[in-house]
Amino acid sequence: MANALTRSETTDLDAVRRYAVSVIAQSGGEDLQMKAVTLALLGGIMWRSKPGSTEMTQDGDSANAILSTTLGGRHLTFSYDQQTESIVMRDGRVDGPILHSFCNRTLIGDFERTFSALWG
Repeated sequence: MANALTRSETTDLDAVRRYAVSVIAQSGGEDLQMKAVTLALLGGIMWRSKPGSTEMTQDGDSANAILSTTLGGRHLTFSYDQQTESIVMRDGRVDGPILHSFCNRTLIGDFERTFSALWG
């Protein structure tokens, strides 16, 4: 099962911006709560990620955007799951163990606790 991944940016900020556009489009674009969750999550990534470690790729099989970065020395991937309408954070690769899911029911404090735990 070979997936063709294509890198589509040159900087951390460009990767995060392109990922935000992709996730908001996938989530229907009109769901204000999911937009807020996406922006809060990506803010945490920009706050805590290792500079130069963030990139966005497209999964060639599903055209799903995948954001990968290093937080607190751990390589993490983020992808939008349309079935659960959430952004899934995984350890390592896109098929790695799920560490956390972020959706329209995620509380603001969950973001801070999640990223503080990764950093600390």
